[in-house]
Amino acid sequence: MILAIETSTEVCSAALVLSANVLARRSVQEKNIHSERLLILIDEVLNESNVVPSQLTAIAVSIGPGSFTGLRIGLSAAKGLAMALNIPLIAIPTLDGIAESFRISHSVSAETNFCALIEAKREEAFYSFYTIRPEEITRRTEYSIKLKNEILSDADSITAVIIQPEISAASVGLLAERMQNEFLISDFSLLEPLYLRDFVATLPKNKA
Repeated sequence: MILAIETSTEVCSAALVLSANVLARRSVQEKNIHSERLLILIDEVLNESNVVPSQLTAIAVSIGPGSFTGLRIGLSAAKGLAMALNIPLIAIPTLDGIAESFRISHSVSAETNFCALIEAKREEAFYSFYTIRPEEITRRTEYSIKLKNEILSDADSITAVIIQPEISAASVGLLAERMQNEFLISDFSLLEPLYLRDFVATLPKNKA
């Protein structure tokens, strides 16, 4: 049974996954609430399923790219839980989680090209291209950051779908369960989020 955490964007969510089924899920979308709501959401999915922490077999977490603050909060919580429960941690790249969400939500019946996107500000986006099949996703490119208009041009050239599904801990958990061997982190003490871009601090604007 896997507890999954997603905090890479304004969406903060948690889900419980077992045998390709989502037992419970909770999600809230609001800026700057991850630190105060994540543990509450985790408690809610556990209570809804009548599961105690000792029954968990792994923690899955979305590791980016995405929000610097959100990623740090999610990974810190995941590390703490995995360490306390002495269970594995499965680190899922956020763009892969989005591709998995697309596969599920669109009931893909034939091979489809898909571009996963995450807003990165400055007219840029984090992205990667995928081939989506009914039972699997295959990443075609590296995780990258580029101007959005250039990404859209690339997507158009290979007829890739750019409609983005809802990002969720449920998709992170389902992908983690199916591809655990690929994303399992044996020693997660030094694991860091996948940022793709250095953090740049900005000064608050002066009020007139």
